[in-house]
Amino acid sequence: MRRIDTSEWKEFRLGELFDIKKGTRLTKANMKPGNINYVGATAFNNGVTAKIGNTEHLHPADTLSVCYNGSIGQTFYQTEPFWATDDVNVLYPRFTINRYIAQFIASIIFQIGQKYDYKDKWTTDKMQKTSILLPATPSGEPDWVYMENYMCKYEQQTNTSITALKHLTETHKPKRIDTSNWKEFTLKELGFENYHGKRLTKAERKDGNTPFITAGKENQGIIGTIGNNWPTYINSITVDMFGNVFYHQGELAGDDNIYFFINDTLNEYVKLFIVVSLQSVIKSSFEYRDQFRQDNADNAKVYLPVSSSGEPDWNLMEQYMRQVELQVKNSILALTTPTPQVQQTPSNLVNYGTVNIYEK
Repeated sequence: MRRIDTSEWKEFRLGELFDIKKGTRLTKANMKPGNINYVGATAFNNGVTAKIGNTEHLHPADTLSVCYNGSIGQTFYQTEPFWATDDVNVLYPRFTINRYIAQFIASIIFQIGQKYDYKDKWTTDKMQKTSILLPATPSGEPDWVYMENYMCKYEQQTNTSITALKHLTETHKPKRIDTSNWKEFTLKELGFENYHGKRLTKAERKDGNTPFITAGKENQGIIGTIGNNWPTYINSITVDMFGNVFYHQGELAGDDNIYFFINDTLNEYVKLFIVVSLQSVIKSSFEYRDQFRQDNADNAKVYLPVSSSGEPDWNLMEQYMRQVELQVKNSILALTTPTPQVQQTPSNLVNYGTVNIYEK
């Protein structure tokens, strides 16, 4: 959809639009079995991380849950009564809400939340005073009709794209890779050196052009750019404290929640392959409340395909990721082009299937 003209929008404080209440802590040991949604500090599954039977501190349906810690700013419209953890604030609307209006406002609250980093806490007091821009009527009130109509149209376009994507995936069935003959390597064995980022608070950051990364999944963890005289790393694999793994091309700086893995002898395709394997290993052994720290960085391991001599098969990894890149480009082309396209595959690429590489 086209960019919205917000020049005539008006600021509204969240405390004017909502009553804001803090969630309540509930440990795993005290959870009872049941079917009530337990909303945690996560960016997935509408915030629901468990089903419980506890009924003491439930919030009603037709409210918004907002993470103020952890996945800060993640905002979801809750359609059923739920328990919110103490890392979540719950917004009770002072107006008549429906899912379209809720989704419109949720997207704006999420963007505001990205201004906070892990060390900040978007507490109820701060949230009460936070202002958001919304479309307004000539009388200066929020234009609920505009918001609802906009999201209805957005939903229709999204459904059309999903239908096209489903058709595309049905015609490109993934093939699982046989990893039975793969070998375990530590990143240190592969020639990677790891470096720990340095703490840099929001108040200390200066304007500049160097991308800056902290813990988080959105935008590969990049929260902005800095001009500080800060250690930078080029073409690095990064792992944050939560175990999120990315490859960053070019120069990058980061705070003390980030570990940088550097190996100048490997190209970007091989590093992308290693990223997938490393993320799979971490995902299989890492829980949300664990933190990736120096000991983990020093002993990080991956599983890789090997040649007949038992060494990493760098050529296979590169060709595989080149093929993945081509498939993604063809898929995007198919989704954005109304007429069928002929997909061409270079003759030097071998079909290795799709990425699903760690099965241990």
